[in-house]
Amino acid sequence: MKLDLGNINQLVCVTVQLNGDKTLFHYIMMKKTRGEITFGKMNKRIGSVEELVKEVSFRHPVLLHFTGKGILNRKIRREENYRHAILLNAQLDDFYFTDYLEEKTAYCSVIRRNTVHELLAEFAKHRLNVVGISSGPFVSVPLVPFFDKSSFVIDDIALTVEKDKVVSFEKREDPAGSINIGADRIDYDVLGSVALGANYFNPSDRVMLSVDSPVFMTNLEEARQKNIFFRFGKMLMIFFLTLLAANYFYLGHLNTKIEENFVVLSEFEDQLAMLSTLEEEKDRKENLLRSSGLLNRQFLSFYLMELSHSVPSEITFETITVRPLISEIKKKQKIEFYDHLIQISGRSKTSDLLSRWIDELKKEEWLSKVDIVDYTYARNAGNFKLEIVVE
Repeated sequence: MKLDLGNINQLVCVTVQLNGDKTLFHYIMMKKTRGEITFGKMNKRIGSVEELVKEVSFRHPVLLHFTGKGILNRKIRREENYRHAILLNAQLDDFYFTDYLEEKTAYCSVIRRNTVHELLAEFAKHRLNVVGISSGPFVSVPLVPFFDKSSFVIDDIALTVEKDKVVSFEKREDPAGSINIGADRIDYDVLGSVALGANYFNPSDRVMLSVDSPVFMTNLEEARQKNIFFRFGKMLMIFFLTLLAANYFYLGHLNTKIEENFVVLSEFEDQLAMLSTLEEEKDRKENLLRSSGLLNRQFLSFYLMELSHSVPSEITFETITVRPLISEIKKKQKIEFYDHLIQISGRSKTSDLLSRWIDELKKEEWLSKVDIVDYTYARNAGNFKLEIVVE
């Protein structure tokens, strides 16, 4: 379903009762929702447009149904240019027509344009957009299947309709009364505007209205633009309110999490204090080792540590000799060492495993040379002796 923000689904339907010098207004709100027409606020016998404006919103477009003095109702044979037979030598452009067409008969209601335009100017002054008009009783005929009776009074006319055909109509002096439309009770003096509103929402191909007048087309476009403005503004307001509500609940969630984390943090405060103390102790000892030079590569302890980290678990060391003697110690002779030499003896499960480890050692930057001095295999293990020269 295509979204149309300008779609008109609510109308102010006004019956304009012309009584010579005095004009009365009766209105009823009509709305179409999901294909069903419903009735809203209603009021009658309002004496001026100013009073009417106080009761209705300028947002919703207006339909005017005219009744009373100045309305001409006629039955005529339906043929080409049948309207000329009603007005004879008058100019058709000086009148608005409301016609109900049967197969061979046309029922017409006529009102002068200047009468309508004077009232349109009053509505326009109060920013009310009139999007269509009608006059006379015949606009109600398509609505009769929904009435609880086929004979009723509308616009001072007693009308009888059977099977979508007008059987009779005659002037009626006392138009008081009401009629049921579905579950709603509608008074006779607003029945014409109700019929016009129903025809606007669900047009009948038998009812002919003067909807192509430029003034109505202009007002219709303005009414659509009003709907777009109000609905778009409403959507923006809902969006920002939703955003604010979401932010409010999210901030509440964050505050709750902060409180929960603070509780958890306080529970581990002692452990964190101990961890901080241990980290300080670690840093102090590392600084001590750095200042002593024991972590420098010139100390063989560095190389021993690197060897212990690199050796696989399948290889075990039996002896490690660091800086071995050049010759036996003798009295009154200087003791000399091989400063960069480390001798290692141990056991390996396989010679292949030993070779792979030696290949990995040779990649170290601190290693100068590795020599296999001896290798024997006995009792499911290889016995090896290595000489490692460090830089």
